[in-house]
Amino acid sequence: MKEKNIVVKTVEGLYNIGNGMFTVLKHAFRSPITSSYPDVTPELYPTTRHRLALTVNPDTAEHLCIACKQCERICPDNCITVIPDPEKKGTIKEFVLDHGLCMFCGLCTEVCPTNCIINTVDFEMSEYSREDLIYDIDRLTLTQDQSRFYFDFKQMPKPKPKPVKPAVVAAAKPVEEIK
Repeated sequence: MKEKNIVVKTVEGLYNIGNGMFTVLKHAFRSPITSSYPDVTPELYPTTRHRLALTVNPDTAEHLCIACKQCERICPDNCITVIPDPEKKGTIKEFVLDHGLCMFCGLCTEVCPTNCIINTVDFEMSEYSREDLIYDIDRLTLTQDQSRFYFDFKQMPKPKPKPVKPAVVAAAKPVEEIK
């Protein structure tokens, strides 16, 4: 009985080795499917979630952030800080994002009403210190051409230009001149 069990295990082992060698031979003559990463960048899709950035209007180059703080409220890591400009309503004074804390969940991009904050396809973010991963508004803001690329790449609707407010008349004309 023991000899029969040894023979069965030997046959099963040889079968498995043969099966493995067949797989190796099958793949040995195929062309490689890997790419040389630094020379050839991988194809990234519009829904990938990498470095966060602030967009500007591709036509007028004005900031799209209206300081609603939705991204700051929804962030589970509390890595976003939005400081509105007290003098101009609907504009931001400072926007700070800590990519060292961010888990790239994409909640901030989903809740943004103006498509101001987006995930880019830039995944090369290595730095030598954690302080370098804290981005301010200047480092976060994309250029007009970069914003145009992402609006087309992600097929986002183009933002409407902010309405121009009519100028306030400095002094009213005297009543005598009207008659």
